[in-house]
Amino acid sequence: MVEIEVASSRGRHVAIVGAGVIGLSCALEIRRRGFEVTVVEQGTRAGEATWAAAGVVAPHHYGATPGPLYELLRRSHALYPAFVQSLSRRSLDWHENGTMAIARTKAEAEELEARVHWLNHAGYSAQLLTRSTLSELEPLCDGAFESAAFFAGDAHVDPRLLGLALKETVLQEGVQICFGALVERIETMGSAVSGLSLSGADHILPAEAVVLAAGAWSAGLAPGFRLPVRPAKGQMCAVKTGGLRRPVQYPEGVMIPRTGDLMAVGATVEDVGFDLRINPDAISEVRAAAAGVVSVVADAEIVETWLGFRPRTADGFPVVGQSVVDGLVVSTGHDTKGIALAPVTAKLVADLVCDRHVDPLLTPFSPERFS
Repeated sequence: MVEIEVASSRGRHVAIVGAGVIGLSCALEIRRRGFEVTVVEQGTRAGEATWAAAGVVAPHHYGATPGPLYELLRRSHALYPAFVQSLSRRSLDWHENGTMAIARTKAEAEELEARVHWLNHAGYSAQLLTRSTLSELEPLCDGAFESAAFFAGDAHVDPRLLGLALKETVLQEGVQICFGALVERIETMGSAVSGLSLSGADHILPAEAVVLAAGAWSAGLAPGFRLPVRPAKGQMCAVKTGGLRRPVQYPEGVMIPRTGDLMAVGATVEDVGFDLRINPDAISEVRAAAAGVVSVVADAEIVETWLGFRPRTADGFPVVGQSVVDGLVVSTGHDTKGIALAPVTAKLVADLVCDRHVDPLLTPFSPERFS
């Protein structure tokens, strides 16, 4: 039987559904504003998509172009150094040494050059590279390419270490986390949220506010409104080879250096529902694409394979904002951008929950766009 005790407090109690990087970041920010917070997670660890993510922190990746998504990513990017410093002392494998992008065809090169142009116009450092400058910055990149670029302001973090640090920090600051607790439904009373019904619990977990941050599982929990978030399966692998200095993005995926002379390589994008099978052929394709950029990957030992389910929306925008149910704030649909958007999402959600303040930046991401 699931047992959760809500600490007695004169302050409001907030329940958060989901212990991924988005849910835990929101929990931390709301807790630091003086609220009692309980996080409910159906899994046994902090975050499914978080555990499987790449960890690039950049305002222009993931298909962002000039507009609201870039502005959201840009603001989050600016918050990241302080966000990292505010967590427990656990090493996060956090590096602010830029990323690179490779274009293999003329069409891809035109797109990359256009990205460099508008980023420079927006005041963000972006530089096209020659073969010699590419080799100086990233000696392992020895594949054929049409164009390449370096983005000096980009950063990357190990998502697994980030998830563990967030978990440790929220627990230290008094947040309660209940793992292995399945939310059956979000309860309402009239037009307002009232709490959570949990499988195996003999009572409702009361809450004056609820944050729905269950990633790809969020759609089935929305009470009485449409939330079209679906799982996008991504398969990745880690290979035993060191020497990569920074993340390298290419049309089929990305390579990211990890501690211990490892390189994370990914990822597939599959619309197959919650299929938990690792496909060896898919992993081979991921590896082959990476080997076209860094040839040593072809013969490197694969030491781990894994998958995750990104919460995806049809328009590619996350869903962050007040729902039609008073007190129920939605924070999902971040797709490949959950790690990058964690700090700004936490701040904007806490503004909504704690102060009922709606930042104009959230307008394009509101759940009301699906009504």
